[in-house]
Amino acid sequence: MIWKMKAKNIFELLGQKTINFFTTIYEIWLLVVNTFKCLPSIWFYRRQVIEQLYIFSFRTLPLTSVIAVFVGLVSMIQGVYQSTPFVPRAYTINVIFKSTVMELCPVTLSLVLAGKLGASLAAEIASMKISEQIEALETMSLDPTGFLVLPRFIAALIMLPVMAILANFVAVFSMFFASSIVSNWISAQEFLRGLQIDFRVFELYFGSLIKPAVYGSLIALIGSYFGLKTVGGARGVGEASTKAVVVSAILILVFDYYLGRLLL
Repeated sequence: MIWKMKAKNIFELLGQKTINFFTTIYEIWLLVVNTFKCLPSIWFYRRQVIEQLYIFSFRTLPLTSVIAVFVGLVSMIQGVYQSTPFVPRAYTINVIFKSTVMELCPVTLSLVLAGKLGASLAAEIASMKISEQIEALETMSLDPTGFLVLPRFIAALIMLPVMAILANFVAVFSMFFASSIVSNWISAQEFLRGLQIDFRVFELYFGSLIKPAVYGSLIALIGSYFGLKTVGGARGVGEASTKAVVVSAILILVFDYYLGRLLL
């Protein structure tokens, strides 16, 4: 009898979790649709958009630079360690360059910014939610989605690719500095030749524009969603921030796989 009761509780819990999962997906999709519906009003929310553009750019610039420098250095160290005398060093540089620009740099940058920006915007919106500021916006006939979510979505969509372009440039330069100037492992001419081997412009678009734009949109939308769904007091704010970071990181990795499958 006790075993049957435990089994029943397990199935009830599993069913409730499944319902909550699909309900969350539906609510996130509704938030995406409502955000796009607010796009015609973007000029009305221009001040909020400019503020979020500043937050997503200049406030993340030092962190982006540090991440890019060490991503380039780590990539170079791993490439040198795994290189063999049978493979020309220019080909090793080519592999390191493509893997860094298309995969390592945009994904690492997005995961770190999901922890910084995703948590902060979720906490900000959650604080507004529990202090009833969102209800005050509705009282003043302001759409919370347009006032809070749209500016963050636009800023992330624009500035994450800009930060990724900067990060890729800094990472490649740090690779060149470590391999050609500091260690003299490869000459500058051979390093440049390695960058040009089987070069495709789409690879730069894929790693510097497409991926960061998708990841930035995910960070903004997921952080905003959990902020708007906050209940309780300070504990609810902390839970919203944690959920925003975790879910954003998972979705970044999931979309990383499917973007590669679809576009490469």
